[in-house]
Amino acid sequence: MAFIDNVSWTRKARIQAERRLLSNAFQSQLLMLWYSFCGVAASIYYLKINNSGPNNDLPGIIWVVYSVLILCMSGFITGLSFKERAGLIKECYEALNTFYQKAKTANADIDAISKEYEQILGLCENHTDYDYYLALCIEYVTCTTTKDPKTKLKKDLDRRPTWYHWVSISYWIFKHYLLLMLLYFLPIILFFGLERI
Repeated sequence: MAFIDNVSWTRKARIQAERRLLSNAFQSQLLMLWYSFCGVAASIYYLKINNSGPNNDLPGIIWVVYSVLILCMSGFITGLSFKERAGLIKECYEALNTFYQKAKTANADIDAISKEYEQILGLCENHTDYDYYLALCIEYVTCTTTKDPKTKLKKDLDRRPTWYHWVSISYWIFKHYLLLMLLYFLPIILFFGLERI
């Protein structure tokens, strides 16, 4: 049963990987829209409202560099192809679900089914440790069965998260949202920083 359980956990981790990639796709598109808006707004401000004179061309030059940066970022984000990668991962975990049901009911040769399992895993990139830790923590929290007093495992689960998993997930979430906040506030910080020059 350990092999079947590994298939199930791999599927759950791949589901979290797909969600992560789709979230990255959404956030990157939203950031590009925000950065473009800020660049246009700053350009209008410096052209029409704040004519600081010929002696102070630095803000205009910095916003031109900012616009070029947005262009480079859009090419980089397109190259990451978050949605396509998420689609491949979805195909993989759907195939893993079919494989899981077949392997659970059949008394098949482990070598034969492990080869099929490896072929399915080769359909897409691997999930990250974060995806697995998140799947483990979510399954543990959402499982409504009671805990065994000796093993501290819930009835329907073969493993449980340790303090390391919880700390890793908390650290990753904190780091992720801190980076997002910094990225969203970056144009505003740049604008007010240039206003003080």
